[in-house]
Amino acid sequence: MGDFAARDVPRSVGTRIVSARRPRCPGARGCENPPVPDSLRPSDLPALLGRRRLLRTSVLALAAGALGAGTLGGCGRIALGGPEEYTPPPPGIDDLYRRDLLALLERSIAGAEALTSTSSGGDPALAADLTVLVAALPVQRRALLTGAEQEREVEASEDPDPEATTAPDPTDVPDDLPALLAVLVELRDLAADASRQVSGSLARATSALAAHSAWIALRLRTSSGTGEVPASPSAEDLVPRRDVPATDPPSIGAEEDYRSAIERAQQEEWYAGYVHEVLAARSEGEEREAHLARTELHRTRADQLAAVAEEDGAPVVVRQAVYALPGGQLDEATAGTLPTTLSQGLLLDHLALTGAAPFERRPLSIAAALAEAELLAGRVDRMDPLPGLVAEDPPPADG
Repeated sequence: MGDFAARDVPRSVGTRIVSARRPRCPGARGCENPPVPDSLRPSDLPALLGRRRLLRTSVLALAAGALGAGTLGGCGRIALGGPEEYTPPPPGIDDLYRRDLLALLERSIAGAEALTSTSSGGDPALAADLTVLVAALPVQRRALLTGAEQEREVEASEDPDPEATTAPDPTDVPDDLPALLAVLVELRDLAADASRQVSGSLARATSALAAHSAWIALRLRTSSGTGEVPASPSAEDLVPRRDVPATDPPSIGAEEDYRSAIERAQQEEWYAGYVHEVLAARSEGEEREAHLARTELHRTRADQLAAVAEEDGAPVVVRQAVYALPGGQLDEATAGTLPTTLSQGLLLDHLALTGAAPFERRPLSIAAALAEAELLAGRVDRMDPLPGLVAEDPPPADG
């Protein structure tokens, strides 16, 4: 059965990422400041000793105890005046990917805003896609900030400190559409790689970010007629690319979430295969071939998911001979919109499965979500900044 361990502290459902790592004392040995032996406590000294003499006597007594025959043996170096200074652990895999994704998002925001301001009055389709991108990028960036980072930004905007240092402007900002597309493709691929390795709660957000980036990149490529958008990563391409720090604490994912998510994904893939088979039967030529190809794709995915579910002890969904169609029979209007509805549902199903699945089970759903997002690029002109997640408003500043 797959390993349900997920790195870092799992977050609640939503887009806000909160780092809640408890500080640990460096060097988990017996004690920091050992007790003074009873025979040497200052309380046993004459009450009339002056304060300065009492302090001097206490220090001498403590030193004598430390050099004694073994009362404090094994406690290590004595730190007078309190515990040793806390050294925070190095960044975990979530933090490393978050840092790089935020840098790419900041470059994308700067480039998209500049292009929007210079392309006003141009092609309406391109202007509409740029507007969608400009609105989505800040939402995605905020979703990757920790709660403390969000609060600091709100406080800085509402009550700026004139002496505080401001973050430097992003470098290597894209200055034309081909360059912006290149950054969006880089963002798509890095978010997909992150989804393979980070904690489940963060993977839900990064996989949604990857899907939206894949969708808007193709939208901009079509509306602008410029730039290149390489194919998104396949499941075979999605392998661990970074070493996970040894200090990353494991936590246990919810097995029930995984079981229900993989069961639903199987059901929807089998259903999509059946619907496209029905649509192929009432079509001709290239349209028929396209529906047959989709039928094969969905049934292959369903088979793969079923094999994984069986190996992991999750529910296995068996393909049915017939499935119910909307309204009993497909009229022309429903037949025209049903493929889009199926892709939108499958996108959300695979994003949910990515966030719930063990690490090694994620590539299939990451790749499937990217493929459905790319298909939707030619069918819908709107997509939530983080599909399937509700973006939280910035936290209010205190006071």
